[in-house]
Amino acid sequence: MNHPYASTDGTGLIETAAGWFFQILPFEFGRYFVVALAVFLLTAAFAGRFAGRKIRKDSPKRDQMAREIAASVRTSAIFAIGGIVSVMGSQAGFMKAYDDPAKFGWAYFWVSLGAVIILHDAWFYWTHRLIHDPRLFRRIHRLHHKSHNPSPWTAYSFNVGEAAINAAFLPLLLLLMPIAHAAIFLFLAHMIIRNVIGHSGYEWFPARRNGWPVFDWLTTVTHHDLHHAQAGWNYGLYFTFWDRVMKTEHPLYREKFAAAVRKPLDGSALGAMRLPPGATSALVALAVFVSGAFSDSAAALDRPDAPFDALTGIWATEGHGAHVALDRCASDPSQLCGRLVWSWDPAIAARQGDAMMLGDFVWNGDVFHDGWLSNPEDGRTYRGKIRLAAEGALELEGCALVFCKRQIWRRVDDMPGCAKSSSLLPS
Repeated sequence: MNHPYASTDGTGLIETAAGWFFQILPFEFGRYFVVALAVFLLTAAFAGRFAGRKIRKDSPKRDQMAREIAASVRTSAIFAIGGIVSVMGSQAGFMKAYDDPAKFGWAYFWVSLGAVIILHDAWFYWTHRLIHDPRLFRRIHRLHHKSHNPSPWTAYSFNVGEAAINAAFLPLLLLLMPIAHAAIFLFLAHMIIRNVIGHSGYEWFPARRNGWPVFDWLTTVTHHDLHHAQAGWNYGLYFTFWDRVMKTEHPLYREKFAAAVRKPLDGSALGAMRLPPGATSALVALAVFVSGAFSDSAAALDRPDAPFDALTGIWATEGHGAHVALDRCASDPSQLCGRLVWSWDPAIAARQGDAMMLGDFVWNGDVFHDGWLSNPEDGRTYRGKIRLAAEGALELEGCALVFCKRQIWRRVDDMPGCAKSSSLLPS
């Protein structure tokens, strides 16, 4: 007996797949659009009440959100193709989705749902780190990071490759374990709700009195917002587990969370760490050592070459949009210059080439100042200054007339998941 999808010319299979596509697509786009719209309208309607939970001062622009929605239609179509594979594969017998949630017992139903969420978090973390490799980033992940300041609509704003990687998870899992359709529905609902809230720009998660997250094992909105701001950190989707095990959690995450919920990260936070006996004296010794190191560093900056030594190298711009090599200017070694060595956008890379991105910065004993900075994305040139910030970062400020911008850059070599500097230099 022929399989119901089989035909001599393949038209039966194509027609069936097309029929499923137009049934699944409205669900895929609908769940994204309804949840994103609900969060967007909720935060807009209660903007005053939520103001104390807004992570950044600026809000996403309309053209950014329009781009995100357009990309999300394509992502929904790719997810629908993944749904077709799951449905038709299960009906053909080689995938394991099933109708009756009680088929293997309710205990299995709930355990399988939890397993899907945990496995999806692991899948997301490791594939997310993979596509942050600069050799893949510009082709697979750059569109998502064009939303430096994310909005609820950013949740599905993916390149084709990234959407395909995310869509592949469920069909691959259905090859290995049976999952009820009801569990799949709950998993997909959980995924889109967490994803949209994680890009909302407002901290929804509760905080302890000491400023730490109540559910410290869950990724908060601040956790993922830091990833968009400084892309070498915080790759997790639902849980903080992998970031902490692999040491890719942003070192200032809890401080940023405390700031987002307007709570001081006070001394009681140390108590929550449950320090072992003798740790207090060790912390005091460490504090003395660190304060001495900062004093030595401050004294070291008095040396003429020290400021240049501290900045020489390759730095990632905020949002990981480009890598810039800083060094003394060839035309005047007393000044600081920077040239583009990599960009996530092939058009910018082709247009700019090995171009100078900043120059003429002079050390005044405190900061590099009176230099110019070029932004390849908007074509503007800014006058500004550069200073060393906390945690080995750079703080850049630039103004064009009355329009000013501020960014934090980090060394590429210090950002987990990025290629080392030597692989980024032009040959």
